[in-house]
Amino acid sequence: MEFGPIARAISRNKVRFGLIVLQIAITLAVVTNAINMILVERAKMLRPSGFDDHNLMWIYSRPFATAFGERAYRMSSAEADLRELRTIPGIRGVTNTFFIPWQGGGSSGSVKVAGGDGSPHQIQEYGTTPGLMETLGTRIVEGRDLRESDIDDDPKSKTATVIISRGAERLMFGDRSALGRQLLDSGTAYSIVGVLDPFYNPYGFPIDEYAMFYASHSSYGGASFLVRTEPGAMKSVAQEIPKRLVAINDGRNVDIKSIDEMKTRYFIESRIVIGGMTAVIVLLLLVTGLGIVGVTSFAVTERTRQIGTRRALGATRPAIVRYFLVENWMITSFGAILGLVLAYALNYLLVTSTQAVKLDWRLLVIGIALLWLQTIAATLAPAIRAASVPPVIATRAV
Repeated sequence: MEFGPIARAISRNKVRFGLIVLQIAITLAVVTNAINMILVERAKMLRPSGFDDHNLMWIYSRPFATAFGERAYRMSSAEADLRELRTIPGIRGVTNTFFIPWQGGGSSGSVKVAGGDGSPHQIQEYGTTPGLMETLGTRIVEGRDLRESDIDDDPKSKTATVIISRGAERLMFGDRSALGRQLLDSGTAYSIVGVLDPFYNPYGFPIDEYAMFYASHSSYGGASFLVRTEPGAMKSVAQEIPKRLVAINDGRNVDIKSIDEMKTRYFIESRIVIGGMTAVIVLLLLVTGLGIVGVTSFAVTERTRQIGTRRALGATRPAIVRYFLVENWMITSFGAILGLVLAYALNYLLVTSTQAVKLDWRLLVIGIALLWLQTIAATLAPAIRAASVPPVIATRAV
């Protein structure tokens, strides 16, 4: 196949073919960046927390009785709730804590390592009663878990016992163990007795993996609990909890949400991004495919007599089909070269102006290969129609 004659034919129709080259370039740039965004959002959605999310639920005791205005009453009520929750069939673990997985936020503070260089470290901070590991489904990998004897609910106390995540340990101590060390925050000294792993809670980069849990009852405006159920028991447990808790204290309302619900709500924006980008990809590929079909069909109609002449001179049908396939392959290749420049330019703009991720070069390779396949598919029907032009058409008068 002679590339020279095809190139000369393209050069004689610069505007027509130039527009389709530009369309292919824009398609490659937008589609690859859209796929890049989809992959980033999907990676966020598929990232494991390290917890038994499917069997976790959040319970919030929302008081309205005036008695809850007293701190001692709130504490005793939270302890009574814990005892009652542990008696419900189907509950595997329960803890009193304001930590909520997949909330998209939470509580954080700035801590310093006692005896360190004084550098502050931003980490998530939550109070919890013992039983957090069993409830979440994660584990202590170093040291021990919190105990009842560690709880100190005195608001004037300047010491507390904590466990930290492995990520927080690496952040503050590098490769050294955190056990026995202390963290300082607003005049309070936190003694580290254990390290948990895995831990991931989307608070906001970069502290998603950094957390500290101190031994304490969590009861301010109301009491918050995390409950882990046996597989398949969540529905029955969710029906039982409000009845049990209201029965022992009817001066409050009880709200229940599964962690799966909270995770679904957290990823609403990601699903919108994925849906929107998918629609853009489908639309652009459809428009580009139709453009290639249109240009090729017009070329076939315009060159009908020329095709007939070539047939009369001995050109076979496969040769005619091959001519149009190569012509459109060359056009697509020109568009792909321009598209590479546009794709990186668009990605640079997204990275510098948003929290987008750099474009993986492999997406461009795959994108170009798919565009070539699309070109073949879009060109094949008009090319076959061109090959069916009879040689006798060359002898007809214009």
